[in-house]
Amino acid sequence: MECVIHPGKVYFWTVFVRRIIFACLGLLSLAYGLNGCKDDMTFTTSGDMLNIKADTIVFDTVFTSPRPGVPFSVNKQFVVLNPYKEAIRSNIRIAGGDQSVFRMNIDGASGREFDNVEILPEDSVFIFLELTIDPNNDPQSLPLIVRDSILFETNGGRQQVQLVAWGQDAHYFFKDTLCDAILDDAQKPYVVFDYLYVPENCKLTIEKGVKIHFAPGSWLFTEGTLEVNGTAEDPVYFEGDRLQPDFEEVVGQWGGLYFLYPTKQNRITHARIKNGTVGIYCDSISSDGDPTVEVYNTEIRNMAFDGLSGRMANMRAENSVFANCARYSFLGLYGGEYALRHCTFVTYNYDFARRDPTFILNNIERDQIGNVLQTYDMAALVQNCIIEGSLDNELALDLDASKVLGLSMENNLIRTELEDLDVAPLNNVINEDPRLTGYQSQNYELDSLSAAKDIGKLLNPPIGNDFSGSSRDNPPDAGAFESKY
Repeated sequence: MECVIHPGKVYFWTVFVRRIIFACLGLLSLAYGLNGCKDDMTFTTSGDMLNIKADTIVFDTVFTSPRPGVPFSVNKQFVVLNPYKEAIRSNIRIAGGDQSVFRMNIDGASGREFDNVEILPEDSVFIFLELTIDPNNDPQSLPLIVRDSILFETNGGRQQVQLVAWGQDAHYFFKDTLCDAILDDAQKPYVVFDYLYVPENCKLTIEKGVKIHFAPGSWLFTEGTLEVNGTAEDPVYFEGDRLQPDFEEVVGQWGGLYFLYPTKQNRITHARIKNGTVGIYCDSISSDGDPTVEVYNTEIRNMAFDGLSGRMANMRAENSVFANCARYSFLGLYGGEYALRHCTFVTYNYDFARRDPTFILNNIERDQIGNVLQTYDMAALVQNCIIEGSLDNELALDLDASKVLGLSMENNLIRTELEDLDVAPLNNVINEDPRLTGYQSQNYELDSLSAAKDIGKLLNPPIGNDFSGSSRDNPPDAGAFESKY
């Protein structure tokens, strides 16, 4: 049988194949042209950096599980701009690498590391972020706050965007303001990121057993009133957000409690404030004659700077411990009014170096070379306290006597090189060993041979119980603790 091909069909297939060939050649030509353009593209030079429209990305939304084992987060995004008239290349990666809970998406590609990301002249890219973390795990196995960062390496320079996410079930505050609020959940911790602020004419009440954790550099600022109602059995805790054992006693992990004018009527009872920068700082004198800040049965320890610090302040502290502070356990600066009774101020520099005494009263403002600029009124009452440390002199008085409205230091145990503090009627005990039972383990109780035993005086009004609630003898011991022996 003879096969006959119709001329029309031959023509059709010839044209069809020809068009396919031309189309392929066109695509190849386009690809070559684009590649040629790319090869001809000029790029920015050393020192040129990206314009990144974010410095911190915070995931503050509660994580949920749509089905078991598949938690997800909200999606966050930010823009990276190339402000130059040339293209720019950057290596972009998540610092935590493959172990990070964070992931990013750049131009449709998902991952944790991207090399030579190109952004055209005066163009931009979006970076999308998400993370996977299971809040249903054992809370003790999860950090309160998960941190990482995105690193941009561009033209020899480095830029960074911080990543922050809530790690476990807690109450979270991120640059928040509270007015007439009560924190009373003793089961679930509260976590502060950046700051928590109490405005003027507002009050924040914190009830017994509450634990408040602060991210690095975070503070509690009060221009209104703070009331802390801890008990001996259920104190209120203020500390950093690192819960690992290695961070249990590390100084400087967060800011502190900062009281600013016109704050008033602040009262802190049975609190444990640890591992910060400054335990309590107040820069406001009382407008009504009452103490601006009152501190009772509270321990402040492991501060990178000061334990209890006032600047022209009116402060009262009783039955409290201020310990292991790298600068001062107490600082009364530029005058003010201070009443300190049955307190323990002690710093042994076993984990940091220091040169200054742990306890300072000052009413003179000086310039950098020591010249007097201004003097201020001061009144101070220091009774039945321990002022102790590893230096030969742990007490400094920098005072203009003409502006001292009253100064009484009585029945204290003091390590000092100052003279005439042990004469009647002051009755201070100088340079004797308080024999604290275990200061390196944060135990500031007195042992049976302590020189602080029975050297105190009965006060008016009396302080019947010590830091831990035990009854005081007659005569009482100096310091926050009454000896058990």
